[in-house]
Amino acid sequence: MSFKSGYVGIIGLPNAGKSTLLNTILQNKVAIVSQKAQTTRHVIVGVYHQEDYQIVFLDTPGFHKVRDGLSKQMLKMTNNTIVD
Repeated sequence: MSFKSGYVGIIGLPNAGKSTLLNTILQNKVAIVSQKAQTTRHVIVGVYHQEDYQIVFLDTPGFHKVRDGLSKQMLKMTNNTIVD
């Protein structure tokens, strides 16, 4: 049996439930969940392990209109996750 691994980028609009999805899949609170938009400001990495495979999940900041330097950096992180 060979071991397999892969990456999954969780991408979407702000407050779409990306962090909630990650926490649910991992059955652990690894990402902050809030009603406030743009709570996730950096890519959050969560790893799901099984005996013969693992999945590395990348929870990204939501896509939104760039209004300032912070928004620009957050959007850049999301875009880099898509490209990678």
